[in-house]
Amino acid sequence: MPDKQSFYQEINEITVFNEEFFKKVYAYSVCDELFIPAVVAKLIGIGRKDVIEDYNKWLAKWKAEDDKVIKKVARWYIKECDREFEKFQKEQQGKAVEKWKESLQNLTSEDLIRML
Repeated sequence: MPDKQSFYQEINEITVFNEEFFKKVYAYSVCDELFIPAVVAKLIGIGRKDVIEDYNKWLAKWKAEDDKVIKKVARWYIKECDREFEKFQKEQQGKAVEKWKESLQNLTSEDLIRML
């Protein structure tokens, strides 16, 4: 399995700079903030500054698509949370009513008169 270091070292003039390449660059950069600057320096060094622009376009598109997915998931999750909260509230109300009924059943007639 290739690692970040071998991936970086294999970047050269004949590297195929496609979506797979961009995904690897992005993935390695998530855990290593110095990876992108190193790749940029290497690309400039081999005369492929155009790849940097292509990567930036790819990343913008990928992030836009990812944002759409995240927003869709967030809307679903909010609905689920609301549904679960309503269910919880109903359960709590039911428990409160049951406690109230139990407490009323345990009252004597003297207790009821005192409450009035």
